[in-house]
Amino acid sequence: MVCGLLLLFFGTLWVRYPLYGEFTTFDVGQGDAALVRTPFNRSVTLIDTGGQVDFSAKKDWQIKQYQRTNGESVIVHYLHSRGISQINNLVLSHHDYDHIGNAKVILKHLSVQRVIIPAGMLKQQKFLKEIQAYLGRTKVCELTAGDEIPNCPFHIVHPFTSGQAENQDSIALFGCLGNQRILTAGDLDRAGEKAIAERYPKLKVDILKLGHHGSKTASDPETLRKWQPQYGIISAGRDNRYKHPHKETTRTCTVNQITNLNTQKDGMIRYIYDNNQTSYFEVKITHELKATVSTNSK
Repeated sequence: MVCGLLLLFFGTLWVRYPLYGEFTTFDVGQGDAALVRTPFNRSVTLIDTGGQVDFSAKKDWQIKQYQRTNGESVIVHYLHSRGISQINNLVLSHHDYDHIGNAKVILKHLSVQRVIIPAGMLKQQKFLKEIQAYLGRTKVCELTAGDEIPNCPFHIVHPFTSGQAENQDSIALFGCLGNQRILTAGDLDRAGEKAIAERYPKLKVDILKLGHHGSKTASDPETLRKWQPQYGIISAGRDNRYKHPHKETTRTCTVNQITNLNTQKDGMIRYIYDNNQTSYFEVKITHELKATVSTNSK
């Protein structure tokens, strides 16, 4: 009896306060959502939420009264499984629906301290329609490069000025987790990537979340040569109508010897690390098998 209670106690502690941290890219189809969590759940940041864009018109009888989104079935379910009920920072990179569409679901099911958005987004119609009504007591912060995000291991390197929360205004985040330097930048275009490289000439990247789902509008070849990433993560839907990732992007990765991980074939992609500088990738592939790719120590 006592042993059973002890196992239950320590098992609960292990779930709620895991010794490892992670940078996890969720498999949300044609969209983007990632989790940045430090060991013991000291800091929890969600970057974008995904959101399914439906291009087909439906008749009233085809619309279900209640239908779970992947924001609930994938993101919320995963966070709860990791003992997370509170998010310190919900970062919305820009206002496209495939990045913010599930924000209301997150705000409904979890306690969110702050919503971080690019300067200029607060007045945009999509923010007012999709997010404003669901905020409750959550604080909203409009930020630009150089501004600090409280209790977050990443810092903002883009945008530089206030904008319209469009692709070119996307928030870009850079930080170190374990022994890997990580950059993620929403749907930022090549011009924005070049601007970051010019503003931060010494910037080097180990893990790059490839911009705009692998579109050819992002992943500038010259900039990637400067950053020298070892791993590229692509978040894109299977058989998506945009043909992401684009062949030009995959060719750029091949030329620069960047190992690609793609939610289309790998499912949820987890970079796991601990305070002993041990780190590895864990992905879900065909037939639910696990595969790991060790990362190089610095």
